[in-house]
Amino acid sequence: MEAAQLKAEIRQNTGKGNANKLRKEGFVPAVFYGKEIGSKGIKVKSNELEKLINRYGENALVKLVVEEDGAEQEYTTLIREIQRHPIKDEITHVDFNQISMKHKLDTTVAVHLVGEAKGVKDGGILQHGAREIDIRCLPINIPEHVEADISDLGIGDNLTVADLDLGEGIEILSEEDTILATVIAPTLEAEKAEGEEQPAAEEE
Repeated sequence: MEAAQLKAEIRQNTGKGNANKLRKEGFVPAVFYGKEIGSKGIKVKSNELEKLINRYGENALVKLVVEEDGAEQEYTTLIREIQRHPIKDEITHVDFNQISMKHKLDTTVAVHLVGEAKGVKDGGILQHGAREIDIRCLPINIPEHVEADISDLGIGDNLTVADLDLGEGIEILSEEDTILATVIAPTLEAEKAEGEEQPAAEEE
């Protein structure tokens, strides 16, 4: 994964009131932490953060350039948590974790289904399973997402974690039998829908 660069400034004040003020000024309050630096409150420009996430994803590898007392220091970090407004979907807070490029780490990546299942062409219905998997690798090898090809799935077939091939250097931590996608017969979907509607009819 290519590392993105993001500028940040040390936050002198904390608290909910100050955080709201920063957001109105176009910043996102954040924290970055690690064994070497402890934990520090920072602020980053909201538009720059949004652009970074849109391009690199929510588990982006970030070269965080922190300005403090007139000097800049660069830290290699990984986005660990993003909080968003429940209605506006705007980022309200983000955590950056300082990491070493020489040590493997555990992280979570999104699974994107690609292709068109032959079972769907035959009238089946595609159901998504797990949308994320856990992996372990060096930071430079973290993929933006994992692609799972569903083209060969027929009606009644499943695609599981065991079917993924992420190449050398990436260890999959999720259980092998975790289902990522399945194609079911349309009759089964109809029976399921009827079963879900049955209790409501009885209550009347």
